[in-house]
Amino acid sequence: MKQKLKGLMMLFFVLVLQSAIAQEKKITGKVSDNAGVPLPGVSVLVKGTKVGSQTDFDGKYEIKASSNQVLVFSYIGMKTSEITASSSVINVKMLDAGAQELESVVVTALGIKRSEKTLGYAVSKINSDEITKSGEQNVLQALAGKAAGVQVIGSGGTPGASSKIIIRGVNTILGSSDPLIVVDGVPIDNTTSQTTAGDNPFNANLSGINNSNRALDINPEDIENVSVLKGPAAAALYGERAGNGVIIYTTKKGKAGKGLGIDYTTSLAIDKVSQLPARQSKYVQGTSSTATAVNPNTPQSWGPSAEQLGVPMYDNVGNFFKEGLTFTNNISFYGGDDKATYRASYGNVTQTGMIPETGLKRNTLRVVGDLKLSNKWKTGGSLQYTHTTNTLAQNGSNASGVMLSLMRSVGNYDLRNYMDSEGNNLNYISSYDNPYFTVNENPATSDVNRVFGNMYLTYTPGTWMSLTAKGGIDAYSDYRKQIYAISSNGDNLGGIGEVAFNNINNKQFYADFLANGLLPLKSEWLKINYTAGLNLRSSQNTDVFSRGKELAVRGLYNLSNATQLYTSNTESNIMSRALFGQLEFDVKNQLFVTGSVRKEWSSTYGTDANSAIFPAASASWVLSNSFALPEWTTFAKVTYAYGEVGIAPAPYRTISTYSQPFMTDGFTDGLSFPYNGINGMAVSGRLGNQQLKPERVLGHEVGLNTKFFESRLTFDVNLYYKTSKDLLIDVPLPQSSGFAVVYQNAAELVNKGIEVEFGYDVFQKHNPFQWNINLNWAKNENRVTDIAGNLDEISIETAFGSIGYYAVKGQPLGSFYGTKWQRNADGQKIIGSDGLPLLQSEIGNLGNSAPKWTGGIRNTFTYKRVTLSGLLDFRRGGVVYNGTLARLHNFGVSEASADREHSYVIEGVKQDGTPNDIAITAKNYYQKYLGDGGGASEEAVTDVNWVRLRDVTLSYDFNVKKFSVFNSAQLSFTGRNLWLDTNYKGVDPETSLTGAGSRINGLDYFNNPGSKSFIMSLKVGF
Repeated sequence: MKQKLKGLMMLFFVLVLQSAIAQEKKITGKVSDNAGVPLPGVSVLVKGTKVGSQTDFDGKYEIKASSNQVLVFSYIGMKTSEITASSSVINVKMLDAGAQELESVVVTALGIKRSEKTLGYAVSKINSDEITKSGEQNVLQALAGKAAGVQVIGSGGTPGASSKIIIRGVNTILGSSDPLIVVDGVPIDNTTSQTTAGDNPFNANLSGINNSNRALDINPEDIENVSVLKGPAAAALYGERAGNGVIIYTTKKGKAGKGLGIDYTTSLAIDKVSQLPARQSKYVQGTSSTATAVNPNTPQSWGPSAEQLGVPMYDNVGNFFKEGLTFTNNISFYGGDDKATYRASYGNVTQTGMIPETGLKRNTLRVVGDLKLSNKWKTGGSLQYTHTTNTLAQNGSNASGVMLSLMRSVGNYDLRNYMDSEGNNLNYISSYDNPYFTVNENPATSDVNRVFGNMYLTYTPGTWMSLTAKGGIDAYSDYRKQIYAISSNGDNLGGIGEVAFNNINNKQFYADFLANGLLPLKSEWLKINYTAGLNLRSSQNTDVFSRGKELAVRGLYNLSNATQLYTSNTESNIMSRALFGQLEFDVKNQLFVTGSVRKEWSSTYGTDANSAIFPAASASWVLSNSFALPEWTTFAKVTYAYGEVGIAPAPYRTISTYSQPFMTDGFTDGLSFPYNGINGMAVSGRLGNQQLKPERVLGHEVGLNTKFFESRLTFDVNLYYKTSKDLLIDVPLPQSSGFAVVYQNAAELVNKGIEVEFGYDVFQKHNPFQWNINLNWAKNENRVTDIAGNLDEISIETAFGSIGYYAVKGQPLGSFYGTKWQRNADGQKIIGSDGLPLLQSEIGNLGNSAPKWTGGIRNTFTYKRVTLSGLLDFRRGGVVYNGTLARLHNFGVSEASADREHSYVIEGVKQDGTPNDIAITAKNYYQKYLGDGGGASEEAVTDVNWVRLRDVTLSYDFNVKKFSVFNSAQLSFTGRNLWLDTNYKGVDPETSLTGAGSRINGLDYFNNPGSKSFIMSLKVGF
């Protein structure tokens, strides 16, 4: 009987077990924050068991459980959620401990997604709408005015013009100030390289072509969002490449849903010149107002009036520029299910410039996909191909420069008469190329083919670990061609003609191996998330230049048609490897502490340095989770962060290399080898240094982040202090050593500043009319604190003879230095016996190019389906050298110089201290006082302020519910740079002659003009 009872109990147990197993089912879903952003790495656990899973990169999970069991969702920085497994699909939105609206998730270093509340440092976020509203084709220029502490410097409104970004001030003296650009977790190249021959003794940035920065190859329509890692603590996991901050672009991915989704956008933009220096149209070519005829032997316009001579005057500037047109078309296909998602896109841009014959064509193909192989394995990747062709315009200090000849042009000569019957250049002065001749006969072209992408494989055995292997490649070729037709004055040719080719090839290989997870602690008050891994990187660059001068046959641009041949080339190969780790601590969902370290080895370091370590630590204390704050306080946290990042030494500076010697007087090309058919090489003047180590940027920052009135009002403020140590400069050596300089770690500077961001939803969400205000404001102060080698100053980069760009001990970095007027104790100019101010014997500081502060205000108004949004961009201070206006004054072409029918008395005091009363002619006033014909450089420097309407967009979203074929449809009208209020009298002061590849900012010498645009766009979703 006892045995029988035992058997019955065993049978009952088996039946119960079978019943429980039969009720167990597969449950899938998606975990996101309260804003709907997917959360990767969320722990999903069946309560009371060891059965668990983890969400993938898209926030998706899969687990098995019975209907009566409870699923526990936990994630660092968020409230744990418990949900009964009553459905086969469970989607979860996670909240904080107070059940208040959670801050959004942001993408941080290495592509790690983190809740914003857990961050102890500042990260600026820009969404895709902000990028597309800008109307910019360059994704870097699209960031202008949109983030506190992020300064964008354009280089003109021509198609493909480069854009430079400076984050929280310049951190280096001779290195690049460019931030690291990362796309979907993989760094890409953003070089702005200048074409220059090996025998060119000058700074090629000052004249020639303003080439594109290679972020131009990214299609703005493929961008989902942007994160700007501004401080060292935020960027420390990128080590030696993050000294200037990091900009992370996350691209659009596929979406799971029914059927195939299609998005199509098309737009037309009309570009016009935004601002130019004003010119006079009254006086003709000549040097004397008493002349009886036009003098064709001078480029100056100090002749008699056109009315006096009875000659016609032409609007050469108005005739030359035209409306630029930009046609943009983008189409994308997307879809997927719980196992796989995909997106494929094609984008086309065809742009004609305001300068005739200039243009840009860009075709972009992009494919991205993710595949879930099993519950534990996932793979995916992306691949992009871009073909970009560009026809560019000469600018700057260049006899073939478009703006140089155009802006100096005399009104009595019609520039449209630019070529004689034999095809030779015709102009108002023979030493300049006619701008029409330049654009038609001297084309400069660039043809870029680029491929970049990545692949990853992830294995997730449990919540405690996820292993990811990721590899990326970025490869491009840039084929450039520059023609100077016979009779051209470009490149100091004297009319013999030239063709030059430049082939640039760049390859970067990148690989990460990552391990991360949530440590299995049995604690309700402490959660620890970890990340560890290694990184390998390889960079290869080749640059081959070839040139042929003295063409035999007109119009045949081939090296075989040249008499004088020259070639030069450079090669660079860089290897680096790194180990890194990071720990994130969540203490009672109130205090979040993060620590990280990266150890890096690079081929550019000296053998004595070997490696570098970059640590970082940050803390975020969520006050609203710790204290009973007033009800109107939705969220509040204070933060502190410290981090160290680096800037790598230039390659091959650890050794002494050979080069071809040359000598120049600063005005001519001078002498160099080969000479009379004989070549010569010598050890270069720079001594190799095996003690080289990376520059280091050490940064502290503190912040306060708050939300009020159910998150309708937000206010964030961050203060930072950065010290750049071990800055690399060329330190002079005694000539007896056989070397002129040694490249070594020998300088220091600091940046300190404040950033403020403010947002306010004026009306509650249920109101049909919405008004949203977003404001950002930033101020940065910079100072060079030390230069070794008993130096007080060093030249940052060669500028012009009249003005230089220097780093001076005790002064802000990037100060212009040039001639100044003598002044008395009261600051009054001291006037000489000739009625002109006296020059100081030594050059002085003319001001710094960095603005005193910058800001932006976006207002967005929405009523039902209509949205109006506008961004005002502010800049206060920061000097620009207006060399263009100084030369126009000198030549009598400026509008002001038309006021010449009387004499002038310059305000100041004579040498005896009495008020000046010595009259001078108008010509002397404009040439030798305001102009660059002997006047002080300080007269050409302007402390610039501006308020501009960066962009304004009016859009309408159609009601597509009645049309099942459509998912969405929007028509929008955008204006870019439509209004500018500034005290600057040149081109748009957001300008840079030397482009993004140069260290000089604020230099205007016959720069190409900026543009304003009118854009109409249509977006349709199927």
